[in-house]
Amino acid sequence: MPVALILMLILFASAGSAQPVAAGAVNSASFARSDLPNGSLAQGSIFSVFGSRMGPAALAQSTSFPLPTELAGTSVQVTVGRTSVDCIILWTIASQLAVILPSNTPVGDGTLTVSFNGQPSAPLAVTVVAHSFGIFALNQAGSGPGVFTDLEFSPRTVLNSALPGDLLDVWDTGLGAVAGDEAGGPLPTPAG
Repeated sequence: MPVALILMLILFASAGSAQPVAAGAVNSASFARSDLPNGSLAQGSIFSVFGSRMGPAALAQSTSFPLPTELAGTSVQVTVGRTSVDCIILWTIASQLAVILPSNTPVGDGTLTVSFNGQPSAPLAVTVVAHSFGIFALNQAGSGPGVFTDLEFSPRTVLNSALPGDLLDVWDTGLGAVAGDEAGGPLPTPAG
């Protein structure tokens, strides 16, 4: 067998089983860097993982409760001390994941590992805290005006501002742990 053909077969075999790369994990609302005051991952929060080869080429989304800890071959595990928790996957694509950090994750310095089709990434250093508030942005990029909606879910903006006495919903994450299992459905009550 020619050497070039053998090298091509090795390249194709390794490309199919390439290790996922988890390059960073941030609050999904603010995208704050981990070295900023609100850049740590909060118990019960939604966070994003950026990297490569972490999921399928096409977007896969969780569409019903209970939410899964594995979706389209992607799973995420956070370990703090001797405790490891399986995170809840909201959606996955090769370069980005949206994940819920379970409320029962211990506070402290730890690691995050993404697995795709059984291949784990190298551990990524993370810090888990009780609270790390972030407001989702209208541009979905973590900057600019926040998402504030009226009771019909219509966004309030500079051109459609709230009036005194209006009730608004603030779209946020990072308020802290809740009592119960986030995977089973919405849990609006803080744990403590």
